[in-house]
Amino acid sequence: MQFADIENPFIKFLYSCGKADMLEHVPTNSKTSMYGMCRHLDEHWEKQENLYPGIKTIYIISIDGMDSKMLYDIWEHNKYTCTPLVPEFMQNDDAVILFDNSAEGHVDEYIFKFMSQVVLHYNLNPEKTFYCNSSINIETLQNKTRYTNFKTISSNNFLEDSLSELHSELQPKLQMLGQFDNNFLFNIDTNLSKRYLFNCLNNAPKPYRALLLGAMIESGLDGFYSSPTVPFSTLFEGTIEYLNNQMRNKSLTKEDFNTALKWVDILQEKYPIILDKPDEDSIHMRKMSADNGFVDSLFDCDISIVTESSIDDNLFVSEKVFKPIIMCQPFIVLGPNRINNYLESLQYNTFEYIIDTKQIDHVNNIVVKIKMIIESLNNLNIVKSSPIDWKSLNDKIALDVIHNYNNFIARKKQLHDAGLDNLEGFFEFRPGLKVPLSLK
Repeated sequence: MQFADIENPFIKFLYSCGKADMLEHVPTNSKTSMYGMCRHLDEHWEKQENLYPGIKTIYIISIDGMDSKMLYDIWEHNKYTCTPLVPEFMQNDDAVILFDNSAEGHVDEYIFKFMSQVVLHYNLNPEKTFYCNSSINIETLQNKTRYTNFKTISSNNFLEDSLSELHSELQPKLQMLGQFDNNFLFNIDTNLSKRYLFNCLNNAPKPYRALLLGAMIESGLDGFYSSPTVPFSTLFEGTIEYLNNQMRNKSLTKEDFNTALKWVDILQEKYPIILDKPDEDSIHMRKMSADNGFVDSLFDCDISIVTESSIDDNLFVSEKVFKPIIMCQPFIVLGPNRINNYLESLQYNTFEYIIDTKQIDHVNNIVVKIKMIIESLNNLNIVKSSPIDWKSLNDKIALDVIHNYNNFIARKKQLHDAGLDNLEGFFEFRPGLKVPLSLK
């Protein structure tokens, strides 16, 4: 078995479609995918010119960084005229083709339809063509559709070991804030004079992120937050479509819909909000940012508001949740249902005294979720106005962030040690990655 170390074919495909402006978050090389970040697989990678003939070869086409509907529309309009998405050198009997979308946890009919058409268009082997993302129930969701001429796997990718490089990069900053003993943080000096109440970073365009940002601006709270950078018209159209779908599903009332529209209008007045220009290292979790001032500002926040990549029943946890954990910050998650329950099952504390985690885990109304977050931030701001109450709360928070940090370190070591002897131990934690490797 070998992995082909190649340029990501999706890059040339998008260029040929005239979509170079959408390349910011697309991995440039197969090794910048989740598979390349798994150190246990290092010895299995070979440059294209050094690939061994007659050996099962896994070719990774990373489609991370793209909205599924946008991706399908680009494919539908350009598949006959663009540079082939699946180059001819991949179309052989030894090839296993894996469309890696492992930074994504949301899965819908558009992505299934896209994959099905790609398989038909290039006459690919359905048994050796895979779509991979981090939705735990992806196979069940696929089987509810008619698009079954390819295989799906869940990479279960964003575990603690995938943030090893980012964690190492942040160590000097953490050492300034606390004390360490054998890499375990056992004390942190509570800083009661942080500049911002919260941070909330949003690069990829998602409708619920637009709504949250509008609500944050309306609140007037002192936050360090960013918006997507796509044209506002693109974000607006996607948000309206999302809200219409929520209305059809009876997840929103008319009053909720009008509230959401108000938030979109408020966001437009300040859009875009740009704090930092991400590069490939920051996008793929090797570092927080090349801008030290940006990183300092992130640490100068009382709480992190995490907007996950999914906000429905696709249970998915990305690197976004682990960033505040390794920064020793409390957090609130705007994400999929049951996400706090899942984090607690991994022995993380979820700050239920800041927000009702059990309630927000089961609320399907996006406007209600966002109102809960804003109310929690307003309550924090009130507590912050009282030095005594704020000191008491921060003492409690310090215990939880220390626990979370130590738990992160312990789990990262467990994941690392599991794969020291052989790949089987590693795949106990990465079951999704094992499927294409087991092909005969």
